[in-house]
Amino acid sequence: MKKTLAILLAAMMALTALVLASCGNTPASTGEATTEGEKTEETPTTTDKAAEPDQTTEAPATTDAATEPVTTEPVTTEGALDYYEEDLKLYEGDPVAHTPKTAANNSELACKFTVDDSSRLTGILFEQCPTWNTHGVSAFVVELYRWDNDYDNTILGDPIFSAEYTEWEDNTSCDVDFTDLNENGFGPGTYMYVFRGTTSNIGLWACEPIDECEYFENGVSSDAGFQVCLHLLVAD
Repeated sequence: MKKTLAILLAAMMALTALVLASCGNTPASTGEATTEGEKTEETPTTTDKAAEPDQTTEAPATTDAATEPVTTEPVTTEGALDYYEEDLKLYEGDPVAHTPKTAANNSELACKFTVDDSSRLTGILFEQCPTWNTHGVSAFVVELYRWDNDYDNTILGDPIFSAEYTEWEDNTSCDVDFTDLNENGFGPGTYMYVFRGTTSNIGLWACEPIDECEYFENGVSSDAGFQVCLHLLVAD
């Protein structure tokens, strides 16, 4: 009987030792279960490639087109023209001796003329406007119209330019500049200027007419030309 108890006791001790040995080989638990989703949040292992410089911050490769210089000069379009200045007399010869034409007290001296397709009108020069020996008391208005079929229809329209000149000295020229209103003047077309006195003793000198123009005194066709000159820009 004692022998049997001793055998059982030895067996139990061996079994206990075996269980204790098995528990020693189990890894310690952290108390947190690691799921598959949580593994994706872990910091990835740094590889040698990750240590290389970030290639996306480098400047893009320069192409041949990109290396061409950029010009700031204005582009000249096909058909663009260069212009030179030219004066065109609307009369021939010298003023007719002792023959000024009066524009006194709202009387009108006018001329129809054409600017051709290669030119621009930048001004009109009224040469040596007579005041019959008066000084600083005469005045007049200069108007420019686009021609509309005849004299009456033309002056019924609005002038594209109008200016008044006062305190005029005898035989002083009046140089009218359109570039203050329009930098490049007025383009090709048919026009009429009107010279209208707003006082007594003001007018223009009579000259030989030219075939390209038509002249008027108070709306009536005139055989005389007037001493007037156009300023033009002409295509080279």
